[in-house]
Amino acid sequence: MTRPSRLKAALAVALAAAALTACSVEKSPFPGDNVDRDPAEVWAALMRLPDTDQARQQYQQLDTELRQALTAAIPKLGPWKPSENATGSRAGCGARFPGVGNDGEQASLGDHVVPGNLPDADYEKALAVIGTIAKRYGFDPQPQRLHDAPGSHDAVFHNRTDEGEISFGTAVNTSLQLSLSCHLFPAAKKRGTPSSTP
Repeated sequence: MTRPSRLKAALAVALAAAALTACSVEKSPFPGDNVDRDPAEVWAALMRLPDTDQARQQYQQLDTELRQALTAAIPKLGPWKPSENATGSRAGCGARFPGVGNDGEQASLGDHVVPGNLPDADYEKALAVIGTIAKRYGFDPQPQRLHDAPGSHDAVFHNRTDEGEISFGTAVNTSLQLSLSCHLFPAAKKRGTPSSTP
């Protein structure tokens, strides 16, 4: 191999490595706390995501699919009932999304519960079921385990595209809740620029 050919080969390897490194970095468009981030960058990232209505519809579909799959895999996980204490919530995007103001919101769907505790082995099986389905929606298939003790578990699956979350836990009861991070309202996304009012 001639010297120019070696240089070309080395350059090709370096470019391929750089491309792989770029693909493996955090996919979230909102790393860190964003407080000091340029509002124009945050707005541009939000413009690439579904609007609030589209995102809510996707997450409601995921919520239904998860509950059905969990019941099919673990029959004692059913029937799911909406929690009496949590019907969902909506709030402004907050300081982590500078410049969004009243043009978007973050929300949580009402959680669903099944009375009673899930045995540890079934809890692990449930996490695998959730991970398999959630991956198709842009979530990490492996959860962040917040608490693990015999008969008492809590875990969160993170969506690295839009920072949504799936929370699943068991103790006295077993619960499932989905949360959406910041998305723009349809009118704001259609307009394409931030409103003048903060």
